[in-house]
Amino acid sequence: MQKDIWLKKLDYFFVTRPMLFFPGWNTLLAGYLSAKGNVLLFNDIFQGHWGFVTISKDLVGALLTFMLAMGGCFILNQLQDIDSDQRNKKLFFIGGKYIKEKNAYWESLLLLAFSLISGLSVNISIFLLIVVFIIITAYLYNYQPFRFKNRPLWGLVANMLMGWIAFAVGWSVSRSMTFSFLTASFPYLALNTSLYLLTTIPDAEGDMAAGKRTFCVRYGFTFTVWMAIFFYLLSLGYSGWGNDQLIWLLNLFIFYFFLRLALSASRAQVIRTIKMSIFFFSALIAAKFPWYVIIMIVIFFFTRYYYRQRFNFSYPNFRGE
Repeated sequence: MQKDIWLKKLDYFFVTRPMLFFPGWNTLLAGYLSAKGNVLLFNDIFQGHWGFVTISKDLVGALLTFMLAMGGCFILNQLQDIDSDQRNKKLFFIGGKYIKEKNAYWESLLLLAFSLISGLSVNISIFLLIVVFIIITAYLYNYQPFRFKNRPLWGLVANMLMGWIAFAVGWSVSRSMTFSFLTASFPYLALNTSLYLLTTIPDAEGDMAAGKRTFCVRYGFTFTVWMAIFFYLLSLGYSGWGNDQLIWLLNLFIFYFFLRLALSASRAQVIRTIKMSIFFFSALIAAKFPWYVIIMIVIFFFTRYYYRQRFNFSYPNFRGE
């Protein structure tokens, strides 16, 4: 009985979708490494001077700030997607009445408020970036008259900006944003755009039934897949030319999955490509930040335990589902 009570209380943590923190954290930490010039992984290996990156107080603050902002925005997104989430049989915390809508709104507002306070405590650049992130992700993406999530091209632009801001937050921990930031962020922007396009595919059927007009709903499965492959190839080519060996190595690791996608595209292969891209990105970041491995393992297995005990549901996993 006591166990059930605590599991129910954890609903308020897992409604923030903690497994989705990793794509944001990965991009943020990549931005930090890029600003430090610490992305020459092959050089470090072959020259025998591989170095782990020490974590600073400001970097911890940036990670915490972005986590709070992501969590608050993810809750607002679910509040606006109750119908489509039910049709897609996912994210049932609010639609399934495990959390009252009023409570979810309050939790979201508190998380967003704390993210602004936390961002201001790091530096003014990060605070301003978080303000822009919240405006786009919480408001413009979800609410009328904008509701970018229901506009295929505006939804694409909004998600590109979300990934770009994550990189910018990491970069701003140690450097100001100059022209070099734009060139350094481009391959990450392209890859994140590719993965976003793929995420519109698994839910397309439920989104269409709920009246949502995502990129895949508007342009179809095949076009969405090939647009995702185009942005992936853009990232692969630019990262090789720009000598960012972190993103280049990541693109090499996931080349097989995108090749499979090009040769025999399916919903399962789309999901597998998304999951393995996030996994390899996380693994490469952890190669520079060893403490990141502990966070990954703890959140992954804690999430699996929670979903198994609370809902008898296997999540997260690496299957194509």
